[in-house]
Amino acid sequence: MKRLTRNHSIFAMDKQNQPVLYVDSGERFIVETEDCFCHQIVESDDVLNDSFDYSRVNPATGPIFVNGCQPGDTLKVTIHKIEVESRGVVEVYPGWGPLGNKVEKAETKIVSISEGWAKFGKYLLPLHPMVGVMGVAPAGEAVLCVSPGPHGGNLDTVNIAEGAEIYLPVFVSGAKLALGDVHAIMGDGEICGTGVEIRAEVEMKVEICENWQLSNPVVKTKESYFFIGSGKTFEEAIQIAAEESVKFIQERNNISWTEAYMMTSIATDLLFSQVVNPLKTVRIRIPRKIIDE
Repeated sequence: MKRLTRNHSIFAMDKQNQPVLYVDSGERFIVETEDCFCHQIVESDDVLNDSFDYSRVNPATGPIFVNGCQPGDTLKVTIHKIEVESRGVVEVYPGWGPLGNKVEKAETKIVSISEGWAKFGKYLLPLHPMVGVMGVAPAGEAVLCVSPGPHGGNLDTVNIAEGAEIYLPVFVSGAKLALGDVHAIMGDGEICGTGVEIRAEVEMKVEICENWQLSNPVVKTKESYFFIGSGKTFEEAIQIAAEESVKFIQERNNISWTEAYMMTSIATDLLFSQVVNPLKTVRIRIPRKIIDE
């Protein structure tokens, strides 16, 4: 099985990035990811300060060239396994998150990982490893890995976890997939600006889907679809996710747009993914049991 090591990092999703791994549709491989701070914060005394290199934030490993993948295709990424290291970090920083005005100085908390649990102080919290950054190269200008968008990127969506399928619209030849920013655990919203930031290994598979064209990322799990929208405001993000969700329900169930809109209101859930990145990200959960598949 091919392995892509974490030293192959990029800090922007860019069509000009040169591929560091070539894979075929249907191929399974392993990607090592760096933590969001590029391992510059490893002890509780390490904090964001004047000596911290802010240019090395939210690296993604890649890009990965998918042979035969072309603009207009949809790339399906299946996450089979996420293995995290034994220590992660949580950071607060003045200005981060909705209560950032109350944070007086940067502070680091080291979180140890063992036997499926994260030890945060005296508390044991169950692990739920998830991938924060996953995306392809956009057609236009480069997008920093700290930002989300139609190409994916820093979606910080907790459902991008083991067993999930992520569908991304493809804009350039080969897709140029990259991923990183794994969290051992993170709550919806990522309120203070970080989850448990940690290095990881992700075992995954990519496939080309030619019969489902998307405008924005979609996540599929055993029970649900999640239609993701990112925008400058929550209203803009919600508009994107709602438009895509209603269209999907209408087309898959062969019902009117009005009926699909009604079903979205009575049978789906609007959820926050993250509130702390340059763009805000929401998702709408559609139970698979209401979709004609």
